[in-house]
Amino acid sequence: MIKETARGMAVNLLTRVEVEGAYANLLLQKNISRLIDSRDRQFVTLLVNGVLKHRLTLDYALRKHLSKPMSSLPHEVRAILRIGAFQILYMDKVPPAAAINESVELAKNYPKFPGLVNVVLRKVMEKGWDIPWPDLKREPARYLSVRYSHPEWLILRWLKRWGAQETEALCKVNNEPAQTWIRTNTLKISREALKERLISEGISVELGLLVPESLKIQDFGALEQLASFQEGLFTVQDESSQLVAHVVDPKPGQSVLDTCSAPGGKSTHLAQLMQNKGEIQAFDIHNHKLELIGQLATKLGITIIQPQFGDARDLPGIRLESQDRVLVDVPCSGLGVLRRRADLRWQKEEQGLQELPSLQFAILERAASCVKEGGTLVYSTCTIEPEENFELVKKFRTAHPEFEPVNLVEDLPFRLEEKRDIQQASKGMLQLMPHRHGTDGFFLAKFRRTNPQE
Repeated sequence: MIKETARGMAVNLLTRVEVEGAYANLLLQKNISRLIDSRDRQFVTLLVNGVLKHRLTLDYALRKHLSKPMSSLPHEVRAILRIGAFQILYMDKVPPAAAINESVELAKNYPKFPGLVNVVLRKVMEKGWDIPWPDLKREPARYLSVRYSHPEWLILRWLKRWGAQETEALCKVNNEPAQTWIRTNTLKISREALKERLISEGISVELGLLVPESLKIQDFGALEQLASFQEGLFTVQDESSQLVAHVVDPKPGQSVLDTCSAPGGKSTHLAQLMQNKGEIQAFDIHNHKLELIGQLATKLGITIIQPQFGDARDLPGIRLESQDRVLVDVPCSGLGVLRRRADLRWQKEEQGLQELPSLQFAILERAASCVKEGGTLVYSTCTIEPEENFELVKKFRTAHPEFEPVNLVEDLPFRLEEKRDIQQASKGMLQLMPHRHGTDGFFLAKFRRTNPQE
């Protein structure tokens, strides 16, 4: 059994991700608290996420020095090699010799392999980035795939849509560390006052530019230990996700439906904008996730959210044309959040993209039936794939002429700069891209229900 040092824990967690298909973010949440030193916890998180993001590139570099396939090695030895190579190739603050020595120590738990780990990692150190990559012009998909560690099927899709330059820019951004954004709980504190409070707690803070409640934070330890977090003064939510409630634009006293609401970030933001006055029906198909919505609402001091168990394709108990505002944040491929979910790129297959739109459309149609005349419907995803976004919206508009697009240029809480964004938004849609907007990849569309007979 590997000793539970930071590197040892990283080996164990990476092995579980590979063998069991476990989710890295959940494993990290459950396990890193056992490490006493916050620097060790940060190091484990960096190693696990870094190895998962760069796995294809790491394996490509390692295979140049292996006489046998990676697949023939024990899963733990693969993880040790990848962790060592990641430190050598991507981490300037770790001396390569230390990375090699620590990896060899880990490999001693597997008696046949310390020598192999030592030899291979020393060759990685000697070669560095002097690696014979595939030719970009002749094999662009293969080059971008191994150079930036993305599945080749995904690269092929993006090349067809955007070309090599923009695809490479997107891949680069997906491999960067994800920034941490928080949303001010304006029911309890102003953004400016929260900023000062966080600074007094030793955290670096920047004001967000897209949303009036958003703050970007750095240099923090365990957020749950902060007094400001325990008091419910903020919650963690990416800035692109914070846009949704502003586009929904609910008013105090209205009836609002959130069809796929767990874990409650968007529902609680809607409640904030409603000044905690009115009613929000927050549905989710997973009963245990409804508890998360209730817990978050309680922490933030929100009382108008009613968690409801039910399939968003059915929305049991919700009458036709009964809601002032309806939010449809559907289950999606999540391909806009690859830098935030390190293992997600390896869990998706192209076949899944073909299956999701039928579910998304069924949810959207049922949700649309709940919108009052004059009420608004907002559709959102955290993906950048057109089948789930533009094409699905086009299909919905064709099937439901009673819903007209709402000009988002006037509804967004920030000013659009690029011509193509303005053109999109004027037609009621907006696709945010990580490499262009600095946010997660996110899609929004807004409609208003009219009387088509008028």
